[in-house]
Amino acid sequence: MNSISWKQAAGWSGIAFVVIVLIGVLISGGGPLLEDPPADYTEWFEDNEGAVAWITWSGGLGFLLFFVLFASGLRSLLGPADASNEGVWSRLSFAGAVAFAAIGSAGSAFWAVLGQEDVLVDASDELVKTLAAFDTIIFIAILPWAIAAFLLGASVVILQSGVMAKWLAWLGLLVALLFAVGTLWPFTADEESFLGFVVFAGLIGWLIWSIGAAIELIRSDSSAATG
Repeated sequence: MNSISWKQAAGWSGIAFVVIVLIGVLISGGGPLLEDPPADYTEWFEDNEGAVAWITWSGGLGFLLFFVLFASGLRSLLGPADASNEGVWSRLSFAGAVAFAAIGSAGSAFWAVLGQEDVLVDASDELVKTLAAFDTIIFIAILPWAIAAFLLGASVVILQSGVMAKWLAWLGLLVALLFAVGTLWPFTADEESFLGFVVFAGLIGWLIWSIGAAIELIRSDSSAATG
């Protein structure tokens, strides 16, 4: 009677994903910026092998398990509510989630490579910086498009059906817009520019959205069980 349902598990998985992302941001936030010299990159990865290994492992766990389960739970809630649109928006949302998981996992692979001591010994400082820059581009300029699609689809369904709290829909649309604007960042290549701030604001909004949606998932299944 009191066992946790799979939809509730999906909600808790969403919360676990947010926690993993926050820890990863805190760890990687102290890393060098693109304008820093290549030697700073090699030194940072050499001094933070444990943190890099944790981000690589937890990134795979977060993207491929917790987030996919969370997105699947949302799809089960949004899909029936999107029947009037033949499921177009709920499918867009889930497609964005799948793209996010795939791109995020691929981006984490660069950190996996840079976390290997033998690689750092044999690689030049310039190569280390180039690989790290690939990771930055993926997470700032490419990954936000997947998140924007995920949030756009979900938000339209919520607005039209009221299946979840309306504030999630408006926040989701705002965050999708922030991420879309933030993807212009490569034109400046400055992580401390206004567009860099837009991406960071989008990240905070997305994490808040994820927590809210996860709680809605948990509560919706609890209400169905008691009702």
